[in-house]
Amino acid sequence: MADIVFMALHGENGENGKIQAAFDLFGIRYTGTGYLGSALAMNKGMAKQLFLENGIPTPRGTSLKRGEDAAKIEDCGIHFPCVVKPCSGGSSIGVSIVHDKAEYEQALKEAFRWENELVIEEYVKGREFSVGVIDFQALPIIEIAPVEGFYDYKNKYKAGSTVETCPAELSEQITKEMQGYAEKVAEVLGLNTYSRTDFLLDAEDHIFCLEANTLPGMTPTSLLPQEAKVTGVDFN
Repeated sequence: MADIVFMALHGENGENGKIQAAFDLFGIRYTGTGYLGSALAMNKGMAKQLFLENGIPTPRGTSLKRGEDAAKIEDCGIHFPCVVKPCSGGSSIGVSIVHDKAEYEQALKEAFRWENELVIEEYVKGREFSVGVIDFQALPIIEIAPVEGFYDYKNKYKAGSTVETCPAELSEQITKEMQGYAEKVAEVLGLNTYSRTDFLLDAEDHIFCLEANTLPGMTPTSLLPQEAKVTGVDFN
């Protein structure tokens, strides 16, 4: 039996808490967040509700299950443009920014290919950031600026698709506020050891928390290692 398992899985089965729960049952130690925190963070709808209940700003949104009336977003005050994404997906797979009803219907078809529950939220135009947290202490903020479009699957994994700046060029006040929210996300969701939370900052300097990642990438060019490097932590 392994002394400890280094978790480097991505996607539903690696991040939704099932493997973590199995390891707990067999007494196997592993890196990263436990099963409950993994399950909470993986469910974007549930995480969003916890953000709201704990004073963490997040875009207005609602869940939509297969078979429900797609027009329910109007009752929730969500207007176009808006964002359609699978409730438990990763790597921005199945995510669309839509500007009208036709695009909305097409985005629903695409997202429902991946799972039976979606999150629909208001579109916030702004700069994109990510904040790593280790042992509930925030790392320097990194800004992710896609050359084209938004930080989707292509831009996440195609070399040269984004410009990443760490530490991000932000005021001291915004920096502390965003880092504080990242630490609070880790506390609320129970993301022990390490995590990474994504944010948007609009033109009026309003911060919006998008989602948390319990198993962030761990290559030398991944976001969390870049942030750690600024603090003097070598990748090796």
